[in-house]
Amino acid sequence: MFAGVFVERIRVYADVREEASGIPSMLESMGVIVLRDQLAVGDYVLPGGVVVERKTGEDYVSSLFDGRLFDQVSRMAEVYDSIVLVVEGELPSWYRDRFKQLYSALAQIIAGFNVSVVHTMDPLSTAIFIEALARKSVESGGSRIVVHKKPKLGSLREWQLYIVSSLPGVGPKLAERLLENFKTIEAMCTASVAELQRVVGEKRAERIKQILKTPYEPRGGKRRTLEDYVG
Repeated sequence: MFAGVFVERIRVYADVREEASGIPSMLESMGVIVLRDQLAVGDYVLPGGVVVERKTGEDYVSSLFDGRLFDQVSRMAEVYDSIVLVVEGELPSWYRDRFKQLYSALAQIIAGFNVSVVHTMDPLSTAIFIEALARKSVESGGSRIVVHKKPKLGSLREWQLYIVSSLPGVGPKLAERLLENFKTIEAMCTASVAELQRVVGEKRAERIKQILKTPYEPRGGKRRTLEDYVG
């Protein structure tokens, strides 16, 4: 390192439940600043709106078959721009008689939620991958880490911006444009897809409208399973 040159260290959020894996400590040994927190979704949050979900081979297959992974990925997609699923270690042998269903479900997740899937050998290789991904994200200009939490807000304007910016694909600037265009959150919620599209584009408009119109399903309700997706 040259004298007088300041190199900013990479920062990564790690869910506190990941501590037992040893990966947060491994990241720190690589020079990464690890901020431990109880994350609402995902196991690691990286610069540039990247969230990483880590699964052992056994848990990965189990979560596909019982529907947990679909729910987790769906919730991550509502908050973060880029989702990376890390599958760590070997897959269990018992899934092989249903491998067609397994890969059909995986294809559904990749295509439906734009998820990247990476296979690693062990916790150390996972740590190496996360450090490399975080570093590349910083080099690409994604230095900010956004962990979705409910902030302490004061003014009405701050609350309005916070509520609108919590929608998928909507950041603070786009939230301001939406409010400037529709004036109230109520008017934005009742706007048609065509009206929303003029501000946020077609795909965002359709996704926003889907969230606003779909009836709420309690978490205790029926969980979608692999069969719901692949028949």
